[in-house]
Amino acid sequence: MKSLVLVTAALLLSAGLASAATVTNKDGAAVMIIVTEGGQQTEVGVGPGQSVTVCGGGCFVTMPNGDRETLSGDETVEISGGKATIK
Repeated sequence: MKSLVLVTAALLLSAGLASAATVTNKDGAAVMIIVTEGGQQTEVGVGPGQSVTVCGGGCFVTMPNGDRETLSGDETVEISGGKATIK
């Protein structure tokens, strides 16, 4: 029974992580994005060549150039030339 509970918990956690958006910075300099999720804003720094995971359950993201995008949590976002491309 204990094993079943642990397996179920692991599956639930991995399902939650699978629905998060990934932001990758392909520029040579660090960028800052602002993530608004559940009414709470968080500044997230993304270093050159770095990828970060955000938006587990949908959010708004303000990109480095000021554009604001709505993410559902399963997108891949690439930042290049200061602009974001959502895939």
